[in-house]
Amino acid sequence: MSRVILTEIQLDALGEVGNIGAGNASTSLAKMVGDVITLAAPRTEIMGFDELPLVTSADLEEAIISAYVAFTGDATGCLLLLFSDQQAVTLFELLGLPLEGNIVEASELHKSAVSEVGNIIASSYLNALSTFTGLKLLPMPPGVAVGMSGAILDTVGAHLGQVAAVGIVIQIEVRSTNVDMGLELLMIPEMHSLKTVLTALGIDDTIQIGTEVAGQ
Repeated sequence: MSRVILTEIQLDALGEVGNIGAGNASTSLAKMVGDVITLAAPRTEIMGFDELPLVTSADLEEAIISAYVAFTGDATGCLLLLFSDQQAVTLFELLGLPLEGNIVEASELHKSAVSEVGNIIASSYLNALSTFTGLKLLPMPPGVAVGMSGAILDTVGAHLGQVAAVGIVIQIEVRSTNVDMGLELLMIPEMHSLKTVLTALGIDDTIQIGTEVAGQ
């Protein structure tokens, strides 16, 4: 299957946006949980949905929970913050909302917490990207989806009209006094918007289509 290929410079620039966004989100999350929170975005990659660690390493029959934030403006697309069952349990403990059972049984209160965390992290990333590029990026109200990973990603790809959907994966490390957790923030720009973003960053050399991902 063909893949979009970005250069190391392009990935580094997008990764720096992720670092700044994570720094901004740390402050907001710390206020939310009443603890010192550190977010770091140590690695940025671009990959197909079928290559996502949460999809390929987890049992496909196991549900995940995801916060979904669509964005419009000068560029369009969406951001997804993905939680495995164990990651969700850890998050809820951090928020003082222990979950009995699995995430399929998550209450509206738990889903609201996931929505707020997703909104904070996604909006911080969009704000950083907007500052870097000068583009007007408007986040829509967040949503929460619980279900099988493949089904959630297929729905997002269909919504964006992308048959072979790829995304920019920002791997985020979350650390607090009692928590050390990794999350995946998936930015999925519509294909024409990816060129818009890279042009605004001044690194639109050429967006290639190939079978390998640069930097791997």
